[in-house]
Amino acid sequence: MAPDIKGVSDVINRYLESYVKRNVDLMATTIAQDSNTIGFGTDAGEYWKGWTTIKNVAEKQFKAIVEVSWTRGQPQINFSRDGNVAWYAEELVGNFLSGNTKTTSKVRFTCVLEKRNNNWLITQFHRSVPVEKYAVPYLETHGVSFD
Repeated sequence: MAPDIKGVSDVINRYLESYVKRNVDLMATTIAQDSNTIGFGTDAGEYWKGWTTIKNVAEKQFKAIVEVSWTRGQPQINFSRDGNVAWYAEELVGNFLSGNTKTTSKVRFTCVLEKRNNNWLITQFHRSVPVEKYAVPYLETHGVSFD
């Protein structure tokens, strides 16, 4: 069986589009509505467990952000041997308008998807904003080298 790259890509596209349209119902078509679905963000408090929590956070974010657009990177998609689990990674650039403030930021997005009843759903995701000159200098002062 060939990997279902199109199926996974379609789910990711809808997930990112849900931010552009600020539409939680569209997001709901992409994320497993389980109590053990997990999401992580960049900030220390951004750990969400369960669809209900993820939905509530998304609704708040959609109200706070006036406009979102994405510049897409190069998606990486891998599949389990049986083809029913996929893991995905992409570096994006997000353009955000909140109030009168425009922000552009790199965003790293990874997720795990599971094929259920012939439909792909995100079961875990992680979005983060890369920072420079923070982790590497700290690690290097503690004997870790990245040469």
